[in-house]
Amino acid sequence: MTSPVAAILPDASMVDFPGRLAAVLFLPGCPFRCGYCHNPELWNPNLPRLSWTDLDAACRRFRDNWTTAAVITGGEPTLSPDLPDLVARLKRHGLAVKLDTNGSNPDLLASILPSVDYVAMDIKCPPADYPRRTGFSDLPSLERSIALVKTLGPRGEFRTTVLPAWHSPAAIQTMAEWVHSLGDGTPATHWYLQPFRPLDTLPDPTFRTLPAPTSSALRALLPPLAPHVLHPSLRGDF
Repeated sequence: MTSPVAAILPDASMVDFPGRLAAVLFLPGCPFRCGYCHNPELWNPNLPRLSWTDLDAACRRFRDNWTTAAVITGGEPTLSPDLPDLVARLKRHGLAVKLDTNGSNPDLLASILPSVDYVAMDIKCPPADYPRRTGFSDLPSLERSIALVKTLGPRGEFRTTVLPAWHSPAAIQTMAEWVHSLGDGTPATHWYLQPFRPLDTLPDPTFRTLPAPTSSALRALLPPLAPHVLHPSLRGDF
């Protein structure tokens, strides 16, 4: 039988799970079509998958090399009905589990929330821009997911990849007010801003030559977050 995992980074990561050395597992399929996606090959939901046996062997190898956690990313992991089984399998190997999600499937997210140790949800842009920027228009599902992540407190985070053409201070303020208003109406705990990187492999050629944000431009976006987030921060090299 095959697992839902299409690929695993060969080496453990020191940056993908806060405070932990983590294996990074990729699940295929995504309902978004972001032109600046760094993993567009994972849009294909029909990629070959690892067997559960091979996955178990990889987990043992990581554990033997001081790895204490696993990050489930994609694509969009919550598209897989086998995600709960994957989380349980990783837990049996003694690994803490972090889930990366775009928030498109709140029902599955809610079902596994008690089993995972950390969740990171992308906030791409102001809500009115989602259909145009991502090809995804189901805002009620995103809002349910945001409310769920907020219940995690310090075990949850929001994050935004900053493109100078999209993310003005006003846009960031709109995004932060939107997230703040959801769930119980309290501020989010963590929100990280990370720089967009132009690459020749980005699926939309128009993004391949866009400038990356400067460090000063990124720092200028922290004040609009501050009233709505307990710990607004920058992440990445800039």
